[in-house]
Amino acid sequence: MKRRELIKGFGALGVMALFPGILATGNHSNTQLHFVGLGQGGTNAMVHIHEKGIVAKYSCITGPYVSHLKPEMEHLFFQNHPDYRINGIHYKKPLDLTPEMKAIFKENHRYVILTGLGSSVGTGLINSLLDFMNTECKSYFAICSLPSKNEGRSKREYAEQKKAEIEGLTNVAFFDQQAIRDEYGLLSMNETFEIGHELFYKVVQSKLTI
Repeated sequence: MKRRELIKGFGALGVMALFPGILATGNHSNTQLHFVGLGQGGTNAMVHIHEKGIVAKYSCITGPYVSHLKPEMEHLFFQNHPDYRINGIHYKKPLDLTPEMKAIFKENHRYVILTGLGSSVGTGLINSLLDFMNTECKSYFAICSLPSKNEGRSKREYAEQKKAEIEGLTNVAFFDQQAIRDEYGLLSMNETFEIGHELFYKVVQSKLTI
């Protein structure tokens, strides 16, 4: 099977067998759907979902290196202090939400939070954001991906640590990029990410009426 066909086939699989019973908080089926990408990984997943034509609001909190956003996507470029680089990994300390970040979540929307774990803005913010969403009684669920092993041991360990901190929440789901590579062999990183973006979408598709 050609690589492109493999990727298309993977996206069509019964993906719910991979996930526990993730539940969105609240019951706001008539409110606007709002996707929020954290960091580069979450933002790329958000853009992929936007390309599916889902009618929703789209926002992201990411570094200033993202250049493929559409005009209708609300963005907050976030530059963290450079001293948070440790062993080549950024933001290994928890980050606090700024008032500008909190403002993204001010509406009574159904929020879908997307992020990759292991480095960058999303990993540092995810704890603070989920605490804020729960305190404010927002309707949300979050989808997080873990990096494959070839992205580096320290990045992988950081992602697993972060997963352990938040996996007790019933409205947070995870999938592992390494499982994709274990199942389908030596895919390129771009191919692995492409499958991952489709998995983000499949979880959304299975959990929301869209």
